[in-house]
Formats: sequence, structure tokens, C-alpha cells
Amino acid sequence: MASPKPDPSAVKTVIEPTNPTRYRQAIALGKAALASENSKAAAARVIYQELVDEPREVVLRAFIEGANVTPKGSPTYFYNISRKFKRLKNQASKT
Repeated sequence: MASPKPDPSAVKTVIEPTNPTRYRQAIALGKAALASENSKAAAARVIYQELVDEPREVVLRAFIEGANVTPKGSPTYFYNISRKFKRLKNQASKT
């Protein structure tokens, strides 16, 4: 009996950061913020600020590594933080 072929849609490709040095720096800054403020949200905000130009998947992975956010919780942090930063950006452009 032949073994089933793997479904190509089930294989996830890992998206690499465009700037690996900045990625590592963002994780280090996130860990420092987590240690000093004892807040995952504060650490995630620091990471987001550093990696705002990176793909969403890269930022989510950085949240997991640098802010101790769970894989299921990372999209929620991304959504809330990105909304906040977009709102602040729009307010700044109006003034």
C-alpha cells in the first residue's frame, strides 16, 4: 500500500525577517521591557515599534519569542497594537 502524499497546502513556509539583526534586537528589547515592566503588552508594543515594516507573521513570531505571548494570543496582541498605532498615526497627521 502506498503512503499518502502530503497535502502541499498543509506545509507552512516560514517567512524570514527582512532584517534579521533588527529582528533579534526587537526580541531583546521586548524581553527587557517584559522584565522591567512585567507586562506582555508593553513588551509587544516595543517589538511592534521595531518591526512595524515586517510581515505580520514575523511580528507574531517576535511576540512569541520576545514577549512570552502564546501562539494563540499573538494575533490578538497584533490586532490591538496595530490599531492603536494606526490611530496615533492618524491623529498625528491631522495636527
